[in-house]
Amino acid sequence: MGQAMPTPCLAASTPGLVEPAHGLGGATIGELLQGAVLQGHDPHKLLEAAGIDPAILNDPAIAIGGRDFVRLVRQVQIALDDVYLGFLPQGSRLALEDERILCLLQAANLGEAIRFSVRFTNAMTPDVGAQLFPEACGALRHACAYRTIPGVNRAMLVWVRFIWIYQFFGWLIGRPLKMKGLSVSEPGNAERFDPSALFGCPVTFGAPEDMLTYDMRDLNRPLLRRSVREYQDYCATEPDWFAADIRPPDWTTRTRKAIIDLQRLGSWFPTIEQVADRVSSSPRQLRHHLSQEGENFQNLRTRLRGEAASAYLLASDLPIQEIGMLLGFSEPGSFSRHFISWAGTSPSDYRAQHIGDAGRMANASALLAERRPLRIIEP
Repeated sequence: MGQAMPTPCLAASTPGLVEPAHGLGGATIGELLQGAVLQGHDPHKLLEAAGIDPAILNDPAIAIGGRDFVRLVRQVQIALDDVYLGFLPQGSRLALEDERILCLLQAANLGEAIRFSVRFTNAMTPDVGAQLFPEACGALRHACAYRTIPGVNRAMLVWVRFIWIYQFFGWLIGRPLKMKGLSVSEPGNAERFDPSALFGCPVTFGAPEDMLTYDMRDLNRPLLRRSVREYQDYCATEPDWFAADIRPPDWTTRTRKAIIDLQRLGSWFPTIEQVADRVSSSPRQLRHHLSQEGENFQNLRTRLRGEAASAYLLASDLPIQEIGMLLGFSEPGSFSRHFISWAGTSPSDYRAQHIGDAGRMANASALLAERRPLRIIEP
C-alpha cells in the first residue's frame, strides 16, 4: 500500500451504506481512527477526505462497506505516513511498504512470499512481532503480536491487517485464499462484519494469540502479479474487501468436504468411489479434476486423517491406543506407523512436543469441533 497510489483510490463518492453485519459499523469506525486522533487529526475531516459522511461516526445503526473501508484505511495511512494507522510505538512509512511489496514479488510462490514479507516486516518495526510456524501437514501458521500504544483498540488493528493480508495474498495468486483457520484474542464484537463469511474458514475468538493458518495448496501456488504498479492499479479500483468468495468451490474443496463428511460418519478411509458419488462425479473424472488442481486423492485422504489424529493428540486426553481405534486403526502399531510416516514423529513424541503450544492447542480444538462425529438417529 505505497505512497504512489493514484488519487482515484481516494476520490470522494457517495458511501454505500450496508447492514452492520456486512460492514464496519459506525460505532467501531471511531476505533479505526484512534491512532490518528491521538496524533491530532480531526476524525470528521478524515472521513470527509475518504468520501464518507462524518455523521456515520459512532452510529451503531449504519455501517460502511468494503470499498469505503479501503478508502478510509488508505486515507489514514496517507495522513500519518504509517501503514499501521498510528497504532504502534514504531510504525512503518509508506515508502518502506512499497519496498516490502517489491521484495516479496520476487518470490517463486506464495509460501516464499509470506516468508519474505514476515522478514521484511520485522526489520521495519519490532512492534508487529510476526512469526511463522510450519505444520506437519504442510499448512503454515502466521502469528502477529501487534504491540500497540495505550489509547487504541488493538483488536481493530488486528482486523485491518488480517483483512489486508487475506486480500493481498489472494490477489497475488489470482484467487481467494482457502484459509484453514483464523484465531483472534478478541472475545468477539457483534458490531463488526461476519469474519467467518469474509475469510471463508472457522474463526476462533478468545484465542491465546492472533493467527492466520494458510492451506498448503495455496502456499505452493505461483505468484501471478509481479509489479508494485499492478498493486497500485488494483487499489485504484477500490476493491470491496468485505466481499465473500461466491465462486463455486473447486474440486479439491468439494472432495475434501466429502471425505470429512464420510469420516464424521465413521468411514475414516473412504474409497474414491464413495467420494466420487458424493461430489456427483466418477472415480476417473475425479482423479482427473484433482490432478489438474495439483492434488491427489490418496494424499488428500491421508492428510485429512492425519490432521484429525494430530488434533485428538493435543485437544483430548484420550490414550493413544484409543485415538488409533477411534480413527479406524485396528492395531496400535498400525496407527503409530501411519502417524510417523505422516508427521515424521511418533504419536507420543508429537503430544509431548506440542502439548504446551497454545496456538496448536487452539487450532486442534477448533478442528475437533469442526469434525465432531455425526450421531445417526434411527427412525
